[in-house]
Amino acid sequence: MTWQVLWEPAALDAATGYLKNDTGGVDDLLRATDQRAEDPRPEGSRAWGVDHRRLHHGSWRVLYRLDSEARALHIEHVGRRET
Repeated sequence: MTWQVLWEPAALDAATGYLKNDTGGVDDLLRATDQRAEDPRPEGSRAWGVDHRRLHHGSWRVLYRLDSEARALHIEHVGRRET
């Protein structure tokens, strides 16, 4: 069953900040987070407390919260490891 992926304003602002210099990277990030609708606990993601998970996708780091009752995944923070 599909989960709803919701972006919190702070995470969306952080991702938007990378658009000017890395449009393709932000597109890749959005695809990766959209895939969590089908698999909210993918291999390679880690539990971060009770309701949160961390996901590393390339240079991106994503922190999200799972709301099992609403079947919603809240993207709360995104960042990038600079290479």
